[in-house]
Amino acid sequence: MEKPRLAVFKFASCDGCQLSLLDAEDQLLSVADALEIVYFPEATSRMEAGPYDIALIEGSISTPHDAARIQQVRRDSRFLMTIGACATSG
Repeated sequence: MEKPRLAVFKFASCDGCQLSLLDAEDQLLSVADALEIVYFPEATSRMEAGPYDIALIEGSISTPHDAARIQQVRRDSRFLMTIGACATSG
């Protein structure tokens, strides 16, 4: 069975949520073997194109370019989840 492909995307934000995710290293390591992290610029230089099983979104959508980009991420992702206040509340 293939591992689910995880991607983490940044939009308008301070990177704090991605850093908090990385700070949870013990918990992150416990799931790292169950996932294939294919796009997470804050953590790795590996940047694979979709499709993705899970996309985590940090930051708010504040420009027309962001709007087009998030729509493409959504098309490329089976599940899309926001992380943090900026992505959740704008």
